[in-house]
Amino acid sequence: MNRYSRRQYLQGLFATSVFLALSQHRLCKGESSEPKAAKSSIWQLGIGADPAQLLGETKTNPDVLELVRAWSPNFLAGWLNSFDHRQGDLSFWRTWHQQDLLSTLFAQGYGLQVITWENDEVLPTGDYHISQQYLEDLEELAGYIREANPKGVPTYWTLATEFSYWRLPADTYNRTTAKYYQALMQNLLRARAVIKRQLPSAWVAPSWGGWIVTFDYPSKGSGRSMIPPFAPLLKQMDGIAFQSMRPRPAGEYNPELNRPDPGNPEQIRQCCEVFSRYSKSLMVSHYEPAIKHSHPNGGRADTVTRDFLIMTRPSWLKTVTRLGLDKFSLMHYGLYKGNPYNALDAAQTFKAAIQEGEWASM
Repeated sequence: MNRYSRRQYLQGLFATSVFLALSQHRLCKGESSEPKAAKSSIWQLGIGADPAQLLGETKTNPDVLELVRAWSPNFLAGWLNSFDHRQGDLSFWRTWHQQDLLSTLFAQGYGLQVITWENDEVLPTGDYHISQQYLEDLEELAGYIREANPKGVPTYWTLATEFSYWRLPADTYNRTTAKYYQALMQNLLRARAVIKRQLPSAWVAPSWGGWIVTFDYPSKGSGRSMIPPFAPLLKQMDGIAFQSMRPRPAGEYNPELNRPDPGNPEQIRQCCEVFSRYSKSLMVSHYEPAIKHSHPNGGRADTVTRDFLIMTRPSWLKTVTRLGLDKFSLMHYGLYKGNPYNALDAAQTFKAAIQEGEWASM
């Protein structure tokens, strides 16, 4: 079944059967066709990457309505990207503001996650995130959100995602890269102040590439050894975010590593282990097993299913929650449309386990 054994498929079906039966019972009893944000639980769950498109498709595409009901997100995620390294693309945020789409989002009870990113196709990169323009763009965006959100629904700001990769050598803090990263740390602290002036309750954090914890070269200042110089920044932010986008499931051979891949659940666990030394408020800023050239919806749905089977285990949930993880955001909702490889069922089971919270008392 295309890199996905029948046994694993049946395991996914078994893991979700009870929850799906309960969900179908609720649907038979009747529920509103308009999806609403989930009520509070131990974790806050989100989904991206285009809130306006997502909410629009819930009215026209049954598959999207199904996935929003299944995942039942607490917040929706949108991106502020810079492609020219001089300014961010605020065009669609301005449109959402002018058309009251942000107000609609908050009125439905959803929180909002803002992810900032800079084009890294050519290195070095990152000039936008150390610029005054970055701060001005964040101030404009925070103003739109403040105006649209009079009740103060939670917002999450995950800044400079994957920044460890931006300089040469990548994923390294040394004499060559220190000047840039010192400037970045100072600007991220300024960015937090800009956001907090308008949104005092906002959760603001830098967003690491989760791969940074999976290797270490202390003599080079690479991998895990890159993290300690950021301690002054990390301890002044509201928490720490990191992405996880390994395309392969745990155990599948990775030719780049010349060994089986550790997989996203293990990478996330290691991130929590490392970053909990600096903060007890952690977030997976964007999760997606991504091989974009092969998978038009953004990633490998078979990996999603196998990842969630691991992440639904009480031992995994208890470990990462104890370390501070309580926010988790899916990168692209399109990957779950139509339930490929049972991925939506697996995500729904994970959501149910989070809500029930029985693992927390084990």
